[in-house]
Amino acid sequence: MVALLVFLPSAVYAGNVARFNGAWDATLSCPKSPGGAKAFSFEFDVQIKDGVLLGERGTEGQPGWMRLGGPINDDGSASLIAEGITNLSEYAINHAQKGTPYKHAVSAQFGAKHGTGKWITVRTCDFTFDKTKTD
Repeated sequence: MVALLVFLPSAVYAGNVARFNGAWDATLSCPKSPGGAKAFSFEFDVQIKDGVLLGERGTEGQPGWMRLGGPINDDGSASLIAEGITNLSEYAINHAQKGTPYKHAVSAQFGAKHGTGKWITVRTCDFTFDKTKTD
């Protein structure tokens, strides 16, 4: 009898999410939207620990606040959630009133020192991530 070993791609990376651990700079950039929302870009800090990303900008519960978080898979793919509260209506989809809550799915891909992502919504916005410090 012959045993056949099969290695699946996920098995190659199993338990290797620690390579993402550390401090990262994140940038969110949104071009002008077809609905007339102005373009904007801002930077914020994120932390990755044990395969979980968490970053925040502004003061929770206040206009302009945003939290980004979620798990990163062994292969570097991530399904994150960006939730927050709109600030100035001219930068929001459909000119949503200041103080309007939002929540968007973010699809991202991380490497050892760099990552990219997009939020999945009516407006196309891009995230970039750059590792600044390893834990």
